[in-house]
Amino acid sequence: MIATIEHFISSSQSVFTPESLRELYLEAIEDEGYQNAVFARTRDGRLVDIPWTRFPEGYADCYVANQWDKLDPVVHFVRLARCPFSWEDVCARMNLSADQKRFLAACRDMGVHSGVTVPLHGPGTDIDLISLSLRDEKRAPEGRMATIYGLSFQYRIRLSEITDECAKPRSELTSKEVECLQWCKEGKTNWEIGEILSISEKTVEFHVSNTIRKLGVSNRITAVVKAIQIGIISI
Repeated sequence: MIATIEHFISSSQSVFTPESLRELYLEAIEDEGYQNAVFARTRDGRLVDIPWTRFPEGYADCYVANQWDKLDPVVHFVRLARCPFSWEDVCARMNLSADQKRFLAACRDMGVHSGVTVPLHGPGTDIDLISLSLRDEKRAPEGRMATIYGLSFQYRIRLSEITDECAKPRSELTSKEVECLQWCKEGKTNWEIGEILSISEKTVEFHVSNTIRKLGVSNRITAVVKAIQIGIISI
């Protein structure tokens, strides 16, 4: 189990787009025996977004068109869950209505059954979830819940990292601007930086002003902080 998760963590650090991360995750969960998967976002017991799915053809469209999230016991239960759970356990604990039982039967007929869900709690009542399920008529893998949790949690963490990276401003600083910024971090004045780099104080002021403008900040201190945050200079 640990080796599986460690391999996925290592592999996920080598991909840099949400699409490639998703494919890597889908490969990992298929190795765990699951053919279906969905990453969804919920709020107050209803689906609000479905970033991606891998289901039998037509299933996702049918689910959305029929507003099956109103009936889905998994979506209802995820608000209460703090750890991964199997659909079978949830259904056994709930007093399912006739409509819910028909919904589950329709899912099985369409090749979606014997699933597990990993709740990923966010701010307020927002809860992301990853659900994995079987397509073929066979038994779900046993004793792998911890691995599923580890893989899914790493997927979520790495997705956040990639998303944050994509949102960072792509400020192209010149090498001289970076040099000046690095010395600003050390607390040097424009005159001192000029002496170190063998350029005039006015030239340093020019480079620092350009850096502030490119980074969209108001002064040299915030320029240094932002440059560290986005990896332009090191601590």
